[in-house]
Formats: sequence, C-alpha cells, structure tokens
Amino acid sequence: MKRVKLGIAILLLLVLLSIGTMLTVQHQTKALLEQLDDLESIVDTGDLEAAEAPFTEFTAQWEQTERILNFVVWRDRIVSVDETISHLDPMCSSDCDELKSELQEARMWIQRLRQGEFPLLRNIF
Repeated sequence: MKRVKLGIAILLLLVLLSIGTMLTVQHQTKALLEQLDDLESIVDTGDLEAAEAPFTEFTAQWEQTERILNFVVWRDRIVSVDETISHLDPMCSSDCDELKSELQEARMWIQRLRQGEFPLLRNIF
C-alpha cells in the first residue's frame, strides 16, 4: 500500500512539474513575442534609431528568459533562438535589408520553442 501511495505521489509530482514547465515557457515566450511585435512595427517604419531602445529591451528580456529556460528546455532549442538573436545586433545598428527576415526567423524559433513544450502526444512519446 505504501508503494502505491509513493508511486501516485511521484506521478503527481511529475505532472505538476510538467505543467509548471509548460506555463513558464508559455509566459516567457509570450513576453518575447510581444516585444518582438513592437520591434518589428518600429523597424517597418524605417526608423532604426527609434528601434534601439526596444531592441535593447528585447535582448535583455531574451537573456533573462534564456537563463530561466536553461533549466527546463533542451539546450539545442535555446541555442537556435540565441544564434538568431545574436545576428540581430549588428543588423540593428546599421541599415541592413536582412533585418526583417532575421526578425521573422527569431519569431519562428521562439514559436517553435513555445509549441515544443506544449503537452501534445507527439511531444510526450
């Protein structure tokens, strides 16, 4: 009987940890995507000087999010986002035509990160 209770307690703990992980990833990536929306709208206007402050906020948010997600997400998923965001820094400081496509790629990787942690059967097995 004690083994059954222990097994149920461990299973419940694993479910709660999974839910907590999913909610953490959802919250962190939502904040990043919202900041990315703001940054993309400013870049669309063509005013790169106005994009400096939102870009700095976005990269600071990513650094904070990266530290948090390193504990709960596979590192290779985080590296993909990190590489794309590191490409943005030199592009934001100069007038580069590829900036919009890099922002879209960053969005894609963040969305993949977000969807990859959602509890679907294909993510479990």
